[in-house]
Amino acid sequence: MITDKIFFWVLPVMYGVFTAVFVTLARSEGGTSSAKKGAAAFGMGMLAIILDTQRHLFPHWFFTMAVPLHWLVLWYTSDAFLARHGDKTPVKPAATLFAIGLAINLYATFIVDSVAIRVPNASIVAIAILTLALPGFVKNRAKRLDKVTAFVVAMCWLCYLVRFAFYFTLDQSGEYARTSQWSQYMMIFYFSSAIFALSLAFLLMMAITSDMVARHFVAATVDPLTGVANRRGFERMLDESQEILPFHSVLMVDLDHFKQVNDTHGHGIGDGVLVAVSQTLISCCKGLGEVVRFGGEEFVVLLRPGERHAVLQVAELLRTAVAATRLGAPHHHLQVTASVGVAVLDPDEDVDDAIRRADRALYRAKENGRNRVVFAEAGSVNLNPVAAIPA
Repeated sequence: MITDKIFFWVLPVMYGVFTAVFVTLARSEGGTSSAKKGAAAFGMGMLAIILDTQRHLFPHWFFTMAVPLHWLVLWYTSDAFLARHGDKTPVKPAATLFAIGLAINLYATFIVDSVAIRVPNASIVAIAILTLALPGFVKNRAKRLDKVTAFVVAMCWLCYLVRFAFYFTLDQSGEYARTSQWSQYMMIFYFSSAIFALSLAFLLMMAITSDMVARHFVAATVDPLTGVANRRGFERMLDESQEILPFHSVLMVDLDHFKQVNDTHGHGIGDGVLVAVSQTLISCCKGLGEVVRFGGEEFVVLLRPGERHAVLQVAELLRTAVAATRLGAPHHHLQVTASVGVAVLDPDEDVDDAIRRADRALYRAKENGRNRVVFAEAGSVNLNPVAAIPA
């Protein structure tokens, strides 16, 4: 019947559409293999459904490949989600299950031709593969989308258990042997497979798109060399701090004679110095504030403490820590120092004005010999350094 043919082409067409979508996403995804695995999973799903429902188009034994393809669909779909978190289905157990299941499936097709073995075997291996993958979904539930995905995968696993029980409790083996495609068991299988495939496909597309947006956002707000925030990240940081914990003081940190480092040792070593110094600043400011690379060898440190004494202590800690920072051999002898300008925000002052005061204080530190801290008084700059060059 025409309606029969249309019905059994709906699923493969749907799988084909999702395959094309994931192939498109894979071309621009970058970073992970989620879209590639998704494309492989739905491509194999399309082939599996065609082999299973369009048996008249192929040699009679081709349909037996639909079952192992179905297992691979579950495996690759699980890994498409888990790859986002650097995780995957345990390979050795899954491969062992797949090999054993495939051997049983071939035996029950070509040796004994037993539906009573093939169908339970197909369900058991599918349940086992999902069982191996499920802990990864439960473990990686940091975001709401991850929680929804874990729930859908758990429901898919439960559906396999219910179908497995249904096959035996209602004695479906006889009906399946008579009319496999239109048996109750297979109709439940096709319908539930379509629901879960549709759900997981949309969840995977949402997850991949979300990850791509997040990566582009990070690329726009984080300095690629040092890993600290850039100017755009600085603006975002200020917006968020107004709602959470506001910053009360600003430190301008500038490396002394950094041009000489580049000229003498090369820009590669200069970049290494910037990375090492940024890590030093991050370590010293952990829990106290945030570090921003403003450009070149200049960093801004936004601190939450607003007491002059505490801020000056942090500034002096940063100055001495930078001076103690060393690269690995053979450049371990290379030493850099930093000048620091400090400003504590006045009650009605914004961060930009405080940065301008801290920048003037930094300029004064450079004039007074570098490798020192200068504090900017409210509305002016204290010309006397609070930390002189160590002897």
